[in-house]
Amino acid sequence: MPPRRKLSDLDRGRAIGWIQDGVAARKVAQRLAVALSVIIRLKQRFQATGRVQERQRSGRPRVTPQRVDRFIRSEAGHATKNGYGKQH
Repeated sequence: MPPRRKLSDLDRGRAIGWIQDGVAARKVAQRLAVALSVIIRLKQRFQATGRVQERQRSGRPRVTPQRVDRFIRSEAGHATKNGYGKQH
């Protein structure tokens, strides 16, 4: 199975347009190089909501800025290179 990739808003709009023009869902999936189930779910979402955008996901809010995260990762890398953090 190929790795998953997100469809852009443009591709989602194209898919719905093709489906509305009578192109089979399987053919749309082939054109966009995604699984048939992606197109089926997109079609169902469009029929239910009239929208093709992804829904908002909750996710955990960030606590530290990306700059601080990079610093922490770099310091952790330095610590392991210097022998700190090794368990004996």
